[in-house]
Amino acid sequence: MEKIKILERVLVYDRILRFTIDLLTGVRAEIRADIEETKVLGDSLLPEEESGKIRDFLLKVEELFLLKLDEVLDSVYDEYEVFNFDITFLSGIPEEVGREIERLNLIETINTKLALLRDILLEACCVEGDRRLEVILTPFRVYCELMNHAIDFNKKFEKF
Repeated sequence: MEKIKILERVLVYDRILRFTIDLLTGVRAEIRADIEETKVLGDSLLPEEESGKIRDFLLKVEELFLLKLDEVLDSVYDEYEVFNFDITFLSGIPEEVGREIERLNLIETINTKLALLRDILLEACCVEGDRRLEVILTPFRVYCELMNHAIDFNKKFEKF
């Protein structure tokens, strides 16, 4: 692999890793606020049965999604550190950098983790009820769409 192509891949992967960390950190911060807001909205706008569905949903988000989000974020941080260490360590041997980039398979790894988070949230969002319930859960569906867009964005750079 020629040096300029390797440099291009290094720069793309570096940005994708950093953008993914920023995305997940932002989602983690925002979703905590959305959980509190959803509790208030559910309690004030819905009858007790529907409000109970909201509380069950939020429990799933807190117990499953946020836990997995923290695990994925830690994993992406680790990938970023390994990537930077490997690139620094192997910088004098461009062909080894190219092989290491191939081995790490970062875009597929990141997209798999983003898809896992999206699927957990989508499953939690499958709450049946009236239109008010759907509307109150809108922020969480937006996060699912955000994950889809991040996956699609990353795929555009898979061939670099």
